[in-house]
Amino acid sequence: MLIHKDFDNKQGVNDIALLEVKFPFPFGKDVTPICLPLAPAPIAYKDAIAAGWGSLYLGGRGVDILRHTAATIFHEKICALIFWRNTFSGAHQCCAHKGSNGVCKGDSGGPLMIRTGVNRFQQVGIASYVYRTCGGDYPDMYTRVSGYANWLTQGVSSSAGYMPL
Repeated sequence: MLIHKDFDNKQGVNDIALLEVKFPFPFGKDVTPICLPLAPAPIAYKDAIAAGWGSLYLGGRGVDILRHTAATIFHEKICALIFWRNTFSGAHQCCAHKGSNGVCKGDSGGPLMIRTGVNRFQQVGIASYVYRTCGGDYPDMYTRVSGYANWLTQGVSSSAGYMPL
């Protein structure tokens, strides 16, 4: 696993890593690759889906079946107002929420996806952290994938810019 060299757990910035696997995944009906954005694009107010294996409530344990929930991506100015104590960066982070659902402990690293076609999705975010409580009134924080497009494409072929785990 290669973690971004400037990752700051306290501030939640550069919360991104690459995992190298020994054997390729067997793609099929239930396992498919996901598209990644190669450049920044507007995502505010888009409907999205967050997925993960995390707990269903604060203090709970992870689940055995992959779960998903709907979310709406907020405008970066709204995220900046909510997360003003943290160093929010609209180029590198986004926040999303819908109703009383959201990500929880154990969902970190999971995708935030938007639909781009029939059975086609693009991963625009990576679950980073929950602001106060799981499924509360506040949006969840995500690492914005497009902000790391160059880092990701360079990292696939080189270890420059990475910090080993």
